[in-house]
Amino acid sequence: MSEKDDFFKNPEDDVPSRVNTPRKRRGFLTHFFAMMLLGCVIVIIGLVLIDLTNSGGKLKRRAIEMLGGERGAPAQAEPQVVERVVEKVVEVPVEKVVEKIIEVEVKPPMPSDYVSWKKVDTAELWSEIPVTTELVTEQGDTAVEERERNQSYQIEMKVKVTIPKPNKSPEKLAAINPSLPTMLNDFVTLVDGAEVSPFYHYLYELKAERVQQKVTRIDQLLSRHNFYDLETVLQMKHPETGKKVLLIQGEMDVVTDGSDGDRWPELDDYISMSDFYQPFTSYGWPKLTSTPNPLLERWERALKEYQDEFAIPGLSIERNRYLREQIAHYKKGVDDLKGRSFLIAEADPFIVLPLSFIGRQDENEFGPAIGDYAVIIYGDQLYPALAGDAGPSWKFGEASLRVARHLDKSASPYNRPVSDLKITYLVFPGSADPKKSQPDLKLWHTKCSELLDGIGGIGEGFELHQWEDLIAKKKADEVKAAEEARGPSVKESEGAAGVEAP
Repeated sequence: MSEKDDFFKNPEDDVPSRVNTPRKRRGFLTHFFAMMLLGCVIVIIGLVLIDLTNSGGKLKRRAIEMLGGERGAPAQAEPQVVERVVEKVVEVPVEKVVEKIIEVEVKPPMPSDYVSWKKVDTAELWSEIPVTTELVTEQGDTAVEERERNQSYQIEMKVKVTIPKPNKSPEKLAAINPSLPTMLNDFVTLVDGAEVSPFYHYLYELKAERVQQKVTRIDQLLSRHNFYDLETVLQMKHPETGKKVLLIQGEMDVVTDGSDGDRWPELDDYISMSDFYQPFTSYGWPKLTSTPNPLLERWERALKEYQDEFAIPGLSIERNRYLREQIAHYKKGVDDLKGRSFLIAEADPFIVLPLSFIGRQDENEFGPAIGDYAVIIYGDQLYPALAGDAGPSWKFGEASLRVARHLDKSASPYNRPVSDLKITYLVFPGSADPKKSQPDLKLWHTKCSELLDGIGGIGEGFELHQWEDLIAKKKADEVKAAEEARGPSVKESEGAAGVEAP
């Protein structure tokens, strides 16, 4: 039977059966490629081991010897390994050790019974008034009982004030201003025969009363500077002429009040918007023109605002009371601004008298009045002025901005020209003109010169200052500026045209 017939011998299977088929023998090429593959694997493994064990050089030399090379013959030069010592800086973190010191507070033992306590503190207020406080405790009844007693927890206020004595010595007054004895011919005679005015004592009585009123409002107490603003008030009468004069020694603060639409219809906003400005002065006269006061519109607007608010229903009693007061105040002010004119602090030289000095002519022949003439003495200068306004009853020493700026150019509503008690005010009681009118600075100069002559006159080498009329100068400057803006007049142009050139 042939091999082909054996292949199809099994009738139960559709596929040939290889159970008894003899295995084919592999050929020579198959064995050769298998051996080559095995040799490559062995070489690769050897190369890896040689590289890992760094023994390549030894194997190479051994191989040369096996192939018939000379033992110990020099082989191809191998790369030399050079060892280098490299310094390496390594940062080693150092742990910072902070010692924590714990202070143990040793508290005193708590009291087992009542312990009296007393503490005294001393400080100084903004007004340069030193304040000493003392806290004292005492044993009382139970808290239920002491809560009901006013005396259990109270403050006792005691203010110590030294009232100054008036200066009535020619020598001491001359020490304040050395020019006085030579400036006023009969200065020593007048002071020797003078008496301290009750106005001096009354003013310091009012100062003490004000301190008492404000003692529980320490922030409103008079400063030391304002308490001691008056050196003396002397009532002097010339022994020959019988002319009277009040010599008042003090400081000078600044007043910026006053307005007059007739003379100065514009208003300096810096002045009028200051905290202390009022459009009125105590000295006033009927308006002469229809030009409205520059403050009238502002006051009418404020009056309407108060009236409109007052018409709102449901306001509190306190608010209604306040509004009524403001309405009455602004109504009177509007009427005054419509019908009268006043001094202007920027232009007119005047002084301010305390209200406590005004209206005393019946009880004191030296009582001054608004409109009386006055002379201001500072250093070796004499300045004519008018008693033009009234100020707080407890304060003396104010003059208009015009005077203040003449003495010190830096004077302003917030900067007084003279802080020391170096201003001498000579007020001539009863010298006011019967009828108040617009300031006439030349007339004021003449009047003050006559009044100085009545008490002995001015010494040689001194003269009474003549104030320049700033309002007249301002108007003249405005006219000149307008003419320059229009150019030469028609008449001047015609005259210039008729002149032949040489």
